[in-house]
Amino acid sequence: MTQPLTAICDQCGKITDVVFKQRHHPNKVQETFFKCEHCHYHYTSFVTDSKVRKMQRNKDKLPVYEVDKRMELQTQINNRMGTLKYNLIQFGRADL
Repeated sequence: MTQPLTAICDQCGKITDVVFKQRHHPNKVQETFFKCEHCHYHYTSFVTDSKVRKMQRNKDKLPVYEVDKRMELQTQINNRMGTLKYNLIQFGRADL
């Protein structure tokens, strides 16, 4: 049996179990998040849109030995997800 994922909450400082949930936003944007079980602080973990999900599928189709192409595509995915997450947290919309 695997150990549950835990984190220390930045808000209240208590240890909380991480239970990922998904929320759908306009324009096919999906947010994966969890909340502290003590203070209910909202932590956004991942934000994806249809373009990111397509890039992830394309990366998964690449052969394992195509390391450079896989790493380049993963960098693009990380950059786009970072922008989406920033926009969602700062402006309430990921698709600016």
